[in-house]
Amino acid sequence: MKKTLFAVALAAVGVATVPAVFAQSEPTQTAQQGWYVGAEAGYGQVNKGPYDSNGDAIGGIKGGYRFAINPETSFGVEAGYQYLGRIDARASAGSSLRSKLYGPTLGVNLRYNFTPNWYGEVRTGAFYAQGQGLTNSVNSSYERFDRTRYYAGVGVGYNIDQHWSVGVNYNYYDATSRGGERGVQLQTNAYTLAAEYRF
Repeated sequence: MKKTLFAVALAAVGVATVPAVFAQSEPTQTAQQGWYVGAEAGYGQVNKGPYDSNGDAIGGIKGGYRFAINPETSFGVEAGYQYLGRIDARASAGSSLRSKLYGPTLGVNLRYNFTPNWYGEVRTGAFYAQGQGLTNSVNSSYERFDRTRYYAGVGVGYNIDQHWSVGVNYNYYDATSRGGERGVQLQTNAYTLAAEYRF
């Protein structure tokens, strides 16, 4: 009888602990889902053409929606607007030769939460480049252009709480006019600090 009671008690303890074990093994949901808005500011540098190695202050805004695709990963669709600065041509301080680049973006991002607080992100999309500057030719001329190109980037950040996060980003904006290597070359490397609010 004692052996039977001991066996029943042992079985009861085992059954009671099974849900707790499964509850502990289930991953904690850290991926975000829902609407968000963000802003960033930093430094943009051009590394080709008459504006090679020069840069300027830049900034942008964006907003979109993220879908949690597993407990740690979110997939987002976003739209934004980027101002990528005005840069003086080499060996010139004349404002008439200064480049200008800006335009809207439409893209996607993939965010992975390493921990509940720390995340990494990759992004890419279309950039409707609206620019002006000197062509990259011996007899250069000043041209304006509107052209759909692309952007891509990476970033890391920290979730302060369920609504706010801050991060650092690197993005590359391909902004070239028609004309190949002889056209306006405003491909921009953008280094920014970013803040995001999730609804």
